[in-house]
Amino acid sequence: MERLGVVLAGGIAALFCIVSASVLLAGGDPLSLLVRLLALNGYLALAIAASMSPFLREIREIFGRPFLAVHHTLAAFGLAAVFLHPLSYALLAGSLAVLLPSTWTGVEFWTYAGRPALVLILVAVLAAALRQRVPAYLRPVHMLMYAALVMGIVHALLIGTDTTAPVVRAVLGGIFVVAMGAFVAKRWQRKKRVRSEL
Repeated sequence: MERLGVVLAGGIAALFCIVSASVLLAGGDPLSLLVRLLALNGYLALAIAASMSPFLREIREIFGRPFLAVHHTLAAFGLAAVFLHPLSYALLAGSLAVLLPSTWTGVEFWTYAGRPALVLILVAVLAAALRQRVPAYLRPVHMLMYAALVMGIVHALLIGTDTTAPVVRAVLGGIFVVAMGAFVAKRWQRKKRVRSEL
């Protein structure tokens, strides 16, 4: 791994440590801590994985590993965490009703946007798994992950226990901005490639 890769990996690890430390210092019972740790770290991992998408060659050179190996490691951790988050919350709440998608609109929809976000994440992951077979149709579907990130950050900011902490807001807000910048960069790359092929 290049020296820059070590620094970048250390920086990524530091973000997880900062968020986790903030949750642990805020305290709470063990199950509550688990719910919050899964939510924040899962979101962070997915957003970092999404942020890497425009930099396939650079990631390979920096980390000395194929892009997909790095991307999928973060994505797998993030997916596991964000799906375990509502399950652990259902255990904490003592009801499976918290897992059901809502029909709310407006502020209520965004307050509980984590539920539809999980559906979008599942569809995006399935699209990624199948796009080798029908890439022309499923590539845009995988981009639903970015919509899920938007829903996730709003959901976290509206009802997240730990997002009132400035450091957590800074980390989540920062990585959200980076992920959205990556989305724009990816679209620009694709448009540029299409124009060059004409």
